[in-house]
Amino acid sequence: MGRVKIAKKSTFIDMTAMSDVTVLLLTFFMLTSTFLAKEPATVVTPPSVSEQKVQETNYVQVLVNPEGKVWLTMNNDTASKWSNEKMRMALLDKVSEIYNENYTKKVNFTPQQKLAFSKLGSFGVPLSQMGEFLDLASEQEGTTKMDNWLMGKDENPNHTTGIPISWNSDENKPNEFQMWMKAIRQTENENLASAIKDGSGVAIKADGNTAFDVIHMVMDNLQTIHMNKFTLLTALKAGDE
Repeated sequence: MGRVKIAKKSTFIDMTAMSDVTVLLLTFFMLTSTFLAKEPATVVTPPSVSEQKVQETNYVQVLVNPEGKVWLTMNNDTASKWSNEKMRMALLDKVSEIYNENYTKKVNFTPQQKLAFSKLGSFGVPLSQMGEFLDLASEQEGTTKMDNWLMGKDENPNHTTGIPISWNSDENKPNEFQMWMKAIRQTENENLASAIKDGSGVAIKADGNTAFDVIHMVMDNLQTIHMNKFTLLTALKAGDE
């Protein structure tokens, strides 16, 4: 008697449930993730054993590259009352007011320039060039041109990147870095002002290979305007294996 042949059937796996789970997980991570903002300089922070995390809002980051160039990033509350856009526009008004009190050559910004400044992440060019820098926002490929200027890749040799931080020959006049920090300290955002007062509102981020003299210059500038409390951003040091 011949062997009965069993008909072969193709294997079918219903992937509908797995696809649903994948989409849900992807949506979850997209909604909960914090995207890293583009920065003018890439730095590798030194390692430390501190596990204290920098706060996500109400702090000012001072980015320092090994050459001593300085850029700022101001992060405010997510609430509309103290939104980044609103507070950055107020910051530009305040720093121009401080600048005009100290220098005969005045700086003034149009509403369009203030709007462009409110959209910036990191910023850092001399105030005398800030208007020209912000005007790029209205040009074609303006974002790329602004990024190149901040990163020092601009083809115009007259375009300077980094906030001037060298000591002023007139000791009675603050340099531009001190002006920016003074303006930030006078913010109407009570939460940011409180964080700056207790030291969690100012964070210095620098490369691990940056010379101490460069970091000391930044800290000395802050202490000169009586901002004596600040934090240093580091990477978590791996434990011994």
